Amino acid sequence: MKSLIQRSFHRTFLLSVLAALLTWAVGLSALLVWGNSLRPANYYESRIPQIVSQIRQLDHPVSPVSRGEVERIVPAEGMGYEMFDASGKRMYGSYTGESAIRSTADLLERLNDPSASGGYFVQYEPLTGTGGEFAGAIALRYKLTMASSNPSEAVPLLLGGLLMAAAPFAYLYGFTLWSGRRLSRRLEEPFRHLIEGAEKIREHDLDFSLERGGTGVRELNQLLAAFEQMREALRESLRREWQSERDRRDMIAAVAHDLGTPLSVIRGHAEVLLDDAGRRPERAVRYAETILDAAERSIRLTADLSEAARVERPDFALGPEPVDLETAVRAKGREYAFLCRERGVGFALAVRDLRAEDRRGPQRLDQHRINRVLDNLVSNALRYAPEGGLVALELRIRLGGAEFEVRDDGPGFAEAGGGRIFEKFYREDAARSDAADPGGGHSGLGLFIARTVVRRHGGEIAAQNRPEGGACVTFSVAELD
Repeated sequence: MKSLIQRSFHRTFLLSVLAALLTWAVGLSALLVWGNSLRPANYYESRIPQIVSQIRQLDHPVSPVSRGEVERIVPAEGMGYEMFDASGKRMYGSYTGESAIRSTADLLERLNDPSASGGYFVQYEPLTGTGGEFAGAIALRYKLTMASSNPSEAVPLLLGGLLMAAAPFAYLYGFTLWSGRRLSRRLEEPFRHLIEGAEKIREHDLDFSLERGGTGVRELNQLLAAFEQMREALRESLRREWQSERDRRDMIAAVAHDLGTPLSVIRGHAEVLLDDAGRRPERAVRYAETILDAAERSIRLTADLSEAARVERPDFALGPEPVDLETAVRAKGREYAFLCRERGVGFALAVRDLRAEDRRGPQRLDQHRINRVLDNLVSNALRYAPEGGLVALELRIRLGGAEFEVRDDGPGFAEAGGGRIFEKFYREDAARSDAADPGGGHSGLGLFIARTVVRRHGGEIAAQNRPEGGACVTFSVAELD
């Protein structure tokens, strides 16, 4: 890369110098050919003796009456003049000098002493009267440039001079742009391949190959080779991970399917055993209740495994339909109130519709999945709420979605547990989990399923401990297309 940039710089500099030299050669050649018809830069300076001689031949050149004669002698296109009498007073002229002459001494001091001011040269020549006395002086102003000596050719001369002066910079700028674009085209193709490769990797498409070599830049060739090696390693790693994930999902689905039938049979036999106590009714009833309870827990675990496998599938999709959220949640609230009464726990439901009156109506949501989320959260809250405690459900309906909040006054989450409880198979090891779930019937999948469903609804879910004690879980959902 370093040598490529150096070569580009050297090429740009060399071409700029050669082009500038060629332009100067052409310009000077044109000037030499054209110069035969041009006046020299000191053309008007060389005419001063002739002009002064003609003016001295006039009878009274200093007097304003001679102004017409003087202006016919002095060439107006390239020279200006001022006429002074013997006392230094300005009588007339075609321009006014910046420094006025105040006396005869000032005038005599300037005679035969050309001065320069503002790019002009000014020369004072004495004038005599008819008797040979000093009558005054004339100041002649001129420039020593080709443009001022050739007024009709001034524009071409100025443009030519500017072109000659600007040629090196213009060529340097032009060749820099050309070299930059040439270098850019050379580097653009491999970088384009890299960007396309990164986009494909982002889309989980690793079935492509980058061209190696051929760029002429060692660093780029190394970068392409390293990127290709990374792609191949990533492809192999992801292939193994995807295969492992697929096997794990298949295993969970198979276990859930295979456990479903025998667990249902266990529950059926336990129900029969409860109906027919046999010779030892007390023991039979106790065993049957134990079997039934274990079967119920196994069935719940099986259901959670099946649901977790289902929501993780890439082709899992929600089933949106128009839902009146307030009506649906109030219906669920009646179910939750019944369950809470059986456990000796209070239940409170609050529904607030924050939409304007004219914007209220059904929203497109997957109510079945939302009910599953609510079932998980309320059952968790009920599991940890103490006897005589309270489980509260609050719904806030907004335009384009809704927010839910489930609260309990149990022991709350363990330290740092509020962030991890949504992980798969996570179980708290603090008092909240141990005291409330001694039987181990909690699968660790319910909140994971809840978070997955909520995110599919375009929302988020969060858990935290309440300052007054207990746990609070909030989640939001957005209306589906």
